Parts: sequence; structure tokens; C-alpha cells
Amino acid sequence: MINKTIYLLAAVTVGGIFAWLKVPAGWLLGSILAGIICSFFIIKLYLPNKLFNVVLAIIGGNIGLMLRPEQFLNYQALILPFLLTLVTTIAGGLLLGKFLKRFSNLNHNTAFFCCLPGGASEVIALSHKYGANEQIVAAFHTTRITLFVLVIPLVVGMNVSVIGQQNLLLNSSVLLQAIWAILILLVITVATLFFSQKFTFPGASLFFAIGLGFTGHILFPSIEVPGFIMGMAQAIMGAIIGIRFDRQSLLQLKSIGGISAVTLLIYFLMSLALATIFFLLTPIDWFTSLLGIVAAGAAEMASTAAALNLDAAMVATLQMARVLALFLALPFLIKLFAEKNQTQKSEG
Repeated sequence: MINKTIYLLAAVTVGGIFAWLKVPAGWLLGSILAGIICSFFIIKLYLPNKLFNVVLAIIGGNIGLMLRPEQFLNYQALILPFLLTLVTTIAGGLLLGKFLKRFSNLNHNTAFFCCLPGGASEVIALSHKYGANEQIVAAFHTTRITLFVLVIPLVVGMNVSVIGQQNLLLNSSVLLQAIWAILILLVITVATLFFSQKFTFPGASLFFAIGLGFTGHILFPSIEVPGFIMGMAQAIMGAIIGIRFDRQSLLQLKSIGGISAVTLLIYFLMSLALATIFFLLTPIDWFTSLLGIVAAGAAEMASTAAALNLDAAMVATLQMARVLALFLALPFLIKLFAEKNQTQKSEG
């Protein structure tokens, strides 16, 4: 417990230093790097999933509090372009799975589950049941998410001008407003954890947090949470992501060979191409499109959008829709594309 507390404090501190140095999405990137260094060279720690859910609720609640009703007017025009990119994303993942199988020593189902685009926890949990190498699948998805969350905030942040939020507590009135905002966010967080336990589905915590946060905005329109709260939540999320990527993951990928790096590169380039297609078909700017379309985690991408003053709610909506769609399509994809003899063997 002491080691975990020290680690989290160190990761948040590094994230804060990165933010102070004006590194794009510094809270998130700094803590991810701290986590990777800790995992590789100091100690491997296992942080509880409940901590991630709490952080997710804080970030989602903060995004919801920043929502404006007029933002929803843009969403209707996004449905057809989103469906096009969703189908293309799934098709691309299936083709990449065949590509990975063709040029590696992996069995069919391991390659198939490695390249499914998103819903990492659900995909990893199902992979063992269907005769896949669960460790390889976990290593591949962990590396993909870590790589994307490290690279994409830098790509976006270096091209988007970020206006720093002024949250200095200069007088008692501002201090009271900040305390009141934090208390409301705390209520939203607790309510989110309650509802997400009662109603479980992919992205439930983020969905409820944004919805409750938006309700909070309707009730208290002038509410504004101090920026460092969001930053610290992002840093804890980065600490959780970073510590998951360890030597074992790297060794698992190394056992596949260089084709794993080629597959990840193609995955990344495919995300850039899909973001461009979505950008051309919608009024959304390219960087918001990239954060919304790339298969890199709803919370991570929405958090990055919030840090860069982009439309975090839209990014979260697109990401959650992709995860939910994949979750619903997963039984059909497995039935159609998983190799049946491996499935039968694992079930037997």
C-alpha cells in the first residue's frame, strides 16, 4: 500500500512538472512515462480497477460540467460518417488479424483477438475462452493503448494552441466557488460509481459521469471546477496506464517478431486515415476527429481532448459509441471469424 501511494504521488508530481513545462497533455504524458520507468526499472505494481473507475468518474463528471446544450445539435450530422468509419475500423481490424496470422507464429484466434479495435478488457477476457493466448492478446492491446495515448496527445497538442485556465484562488469568493464546484464533482463521482455498479456495460462509468455532469451544469450553469483537479485525475489515469506496460509485455511482443511492430504501425496509420475520412465528411476539425475515431480508449482520448480545450464530450460520445458497437457485434464477429476447432478445443 505504501509503495502504491508513493508511486501515485511521484507520477502525479511528474505529470504536474510536464504540465508546468507546457508539454501538450502534460499531466497525462508525464505520469505515463513515470509509470513505464517504474515498471521497467524500479518495481512492478498492480493498481486496483476501482481506482480507474473513480478517476474515470471524475474526468467524465468534469467533461459533463463543461457541456453546453447547443453542442448536441452537431451530433445528428455525424451518424452516417461515424457508421462508415466504424464499419471500416472493424473491417480493418479483421484484415490486420489475418495479416498478423500470415506473417507470425500465432494461431488464428490469438491474431484475431489481438487486432479487434477496442474494448480491450472485454476482448482480453474473452480471448482465453476461445483458445487464444491471453497473455499475447493482453500484451498487444496494452502496447497499442500505451503507444496511442503517448503519441496522439503529442501530435494533437503540438498543433493546437491551448489557452491556459486561470484557476488561481485570489480571494475568498473564488475560493468558495472552487470548493462548491469540487463538492458537486464529488457528488457526481459517488453517484457515477453507484449507477455504474447497478448497470454494467462497456463505458458505463464514463457514460453516467458525463450525463450526471451535464445535469449538474443545467442546475448550476456557472460552475467551474479548478483545472488542477482534472489534471490530477489525468495524471492518476496515466499512472495506471503506464504501470501496465512492463518487460513482460515487451517480451511477449518480441516473441511474435518484428511483425508485431509492423502491425501496430499499420493500425496507427489506419487510424490517421479514418480520422481524415471523418474530417472530410463532417464539420468537425481533424484533431477532434482523430481523438474521436482512433481506437485508443474513450477515457484516455476524452481526457486528452479536455486538456487541449477541444470538444471532449464529442470525443467521448464517438469513443463510447465505438466500444458499445464493438461489444454488441463481438458475438457475431467471433461466430463468423474465430476458428471453430480452437473454440471447440477450449470449450472442451
